Amino acid sequence: MTTNFGFSATSKDADETPCVPTSVLYEIDHRDRGKLEKILNDASRVANSEAVLWRIDKSGTPASFLFGTVHVIDKNLQSLSQATLAAIDSSKVVAVEAAETSRSSLTNAMAQAQPLMVSRDRELQRILADDEMAVVEKVLADAGYPPQLALGLKPWAVTMFLADSRCQRQLQDLGMKPIDTLVIERAQASGTRIVGLETTFEQYSSLASIPSDLQATWLKASIELHPRVDDVTQTMSELYRFRRMDAAWTLTRELAPNAGLDDATLASLREELVSKRNERMIERALPLLDQGSVFIAVGAMHHLGPHGLVALLRERGFAVTAIE
Repeated sequence: MTTNFGFSATSKDADETPCVPTSVLYEIDHRDRGKLEKILNDASRVANSEAVLWRIDKSGTPASFLFGTVHVIDKNLQSLSQATLAAIDSSKVVAVEAAETSRSSLTNAMAQAQPLMVSRDRELQRILADDEMAVVEKVLADAGYPPQLALGLKPWAVTMFLADSRCQRQLQDLGMKPIDTLVIERAQASGTRIVGLETTFEQYSSLASIPSDLQATWLKASIELHPRVDDVTQTMSELYRFRRMDAAWTLTRELAPNAGLDDATLASLREELVSKRNERMIERALPLLDQGSVFIAVGAMHHLGPHGLVALLRERGFAVTAIE
């Protein structure tokens, strides 16, 4: 499972050969079809996983919409459905996770977050084996930073570097975009007001506040997954298309068996990375929803389960109906 908060390395590839990732789902299917069927069936039973576009209704206000995105670029996800386009066009406000998209605003958020990234006690040296540290140092070097930088970084910050994908950069160079960007561009084209439910700095702060032991486990899983990072991003887009996003958690454990991702650890990571942010996003969305005609676009993972946005909206008296 990868989490992208807009922070990635800017490495230049020495190898410009076309990138052809392999689906992890395809791989597991050939190795153990029964296991894959169980993973996907379990994901299908998670509450509110059946749709990515939802209609939100409350008596006395115009309809609003909740839309789930996936934070990766996929050549098969380069256009929005007609239902999604109509929902955006009917809305007076489009709310996204973070509305800061300009280079200057992202640079400013990074500058603010730098104190949160710094480790003063060589934390990585304590928690990583030599071979794991070598992976981190190479990733930093490929991104144009001195490998020694690893000694001064918190685990969460290094995890963001490890999420960088050569395939994703190649698709971006070809002019392809993630779904979040397609939503923003549609809103901009019609002059619709765009707001953020979080700031980029708040997103970084959420990562920095994850308990140290969880940061370490998440980092070790990311190191173990790093050789497959392009395959993982490909698989995330497939899970999105299949409406099986919750399977990302199980697949992470499947692909990183040595990282210590037991049920309790995965539940804690989910709480830190998703559920806590859901509470912040729902509270900021409520004043917009009370006016109606708002289109909310956030990662589809935020919709799922008893602590997802669909459930939280229903708890607050909204009728939420699956559309697509």
